[in-house]
Amino acid sequence: MTREDLENEVSLIAKSFGIYVEFHREKARVSQVKDWIYMIRVSIPGGGPISSRQWRMFDDIANKYTISDAYTGFNQPSIKLTTRQDIQFHHVKKRDLVNAIREIAETGYFTLNGCGDNVRNTVGCPISSYYGIFNSNGLASKIARYFRLPSNLYIQVFELSEEASSTLREENPEGHYEYADNLLPRKFKIGIAGVMKIGEDYYVDDCIEARSNDIGIVPLVSRNGKIEKYQLYVGGGMGENNGYPTFSALALPLGTVSEDDLLKVLDSIVRIQQDWGDRKNRHWARLKYVVHKFGIIWMREKIKEYSGVELGPVVKVNLIRDLHLGWQKFGDKWVFGIFVENGRLIDNQNGRIKSMARYIADKFENLKFFITPNQHLIISEISDEDKHEIENILREFGYGLRNGKHYSRLRTISSACVGFPTCKMSFTDSERFLPKLIDELEGRGWGNSDVSIGVSGCVAQCSRPALHPIGWVGSGYELYMLKIGGDKERVGEPLIDYNENVIYLYQVPASRLADVNEALFQLYEMNKDLGKTPGEVFRKLGNNKIIEWLKSHEKVKDLMKPHKFDKKVEGYTEYHRLLSMRLEEVDKFSES
Repeated sequence: MTREDLENEVSLIAKSFGIYVEFHREKARVSQVKDWIYMIRVSIPGGGPISSRQWRMFDDIANKYTISDAYTGFNQPSIKLTTRQDIQFHHVKKRDLVNAIREIAETGYFTLNGCGDNVRNTVGCPISSYYGIFNSNGLASKIARYFRLPSNLYIQVFELSEEASSTLREENPEGHYEYADNLLPRKFKIGIAGVMKIGEDYYVDDCIEARSNDIGIVPLVSRNGKIEKYQLYVGGGMGENNGYPTFSALALPLGTVSEDDLLKVLDSIVRIQQDWGDRKNRHWARLKYVVHKFGIIWMREKIKEYSGVELGPVVKVNLIRDLHLGWQKFGDKWVFGIFVENGRLIDNQNGRIKSMARYIADKFENLKFFITPNQHLIISEISDEDKHEIENILREFGYGLRNGKHYSRLRTISSACVGFPTCKMSFTDSERFLPKLIDELEGRGWGNSDVSIGVSGCVAQCSRPALHPIGWVGSGYELYMLKIGGDKERVGEPLIDYNENVIYLYQVPASRLADVNEALFQLYEMNKDLGKTPGEVFRKLGNNKIIEWLKSHEKVKDLMKPHKFDKKVEGYTEYHRLLSMRLEEVDKFSES
């Protein structure tokens, strides 16, 4: 085995253990020196529950091991909440890595399946169980246990305690997925929507954005409030690559399955990806390319072959997305959703949020904490008496204000991934940039806008910018590509003129993003009666009208230069061709 092969194998194992080796991107850019650090990702199926005791342990780990400096812009320890309901610890030094993993294991949660070519952390609506209809969170934990990687090597490498080891080795009643020696072709994501009851009506709560996953699971509610079956969606994924004809995609409806057969069918879909996913080219290795290459009919037939289960017809489902922010009451208990800007739990100009969460965990022993799939933090099991005290704590720690002003609607509905300075895939800033962009847009009077913004530092698009009506994807240092028209029905796409096969606004300087956003906000306000969502409005306007508007706009017309980008245009041209074919197949299995 060559040194390169050994390094690749070690890297593969480390990723499966939830460890990424990274370096200070900003520091390297300035000093030309790579200061190597580690990111540790903790899998939290369904986002929790995390007890007050466990939260204190996570906070202690952050305080001991998340080293930061002037290059990060944080200068203090922090906890990063992710769109997959994980906890990430950034800036961990090599000397602290083993101790950090051991201490994480003592919480009862683990870093297995945090990264790598396996089934990643299973996400689920964190508060669906409080509605008393469906426990999305509990099902996420069940699925995560089934697809957990073998733990013996993990236990040996980090010499975990007997208590932590016994938790990992517990027999699972449903058994375990049998991974191939070389695992899966790429990462694999599963998400489970929740159910809400508003008045006498039931709604599917898609806070997890189920169709952004390789497999999306949506519970179907009968009129008497019972879950009779699940509808499955397959082939979602946001990542793409500029140098290959790749694309972002929403998962397509596949069919319905009973609760008894659900795990068996999930196993078969993951095995299909394990057998049929492209192992020669990682850029085309996700399930979405299998789905679009072979089709829905083929997928249904393969599932029957692998599992013996014949899926039921596709049904029409209306998905509603709730961010779960603010106060909600369930029975005699309250739940409070804390807005955490871009998931960075830290003490800054948004208030002393990290210290506040720790103070609450110290003071109230019986609370439960949950991480949302939109990078926020939920505290539950709050009594009427404690609610009043917690409201006082929120005020005391400055929650709800940024630089003395209340959080705007635009701020609370927008999001970004980590990006610079640590993510090794990132081209530019996202987490550090978006708050400043929102500051600028608030200053221009757009704080109440309904048009959310998503920003990602690279084409992996962990913050799901393609599901926002306006998305920005890093395309170079302090440069961003526009994605327009995203929502729950369609992914946002680059601003392509398909007649000329060119892209506009491919590399917009960071200093000009506020101008482009403002121009698009204005266009939306003039045409918002065209659709139910901002994304639908932009799609109905169409790229050509948007291009025409921007070319005539005084603030941005100088940016409207066509960019010849054959692979990107080719990828989305092929996506539309295949999508049309696959939707026709979906129609064949849909209820009339």
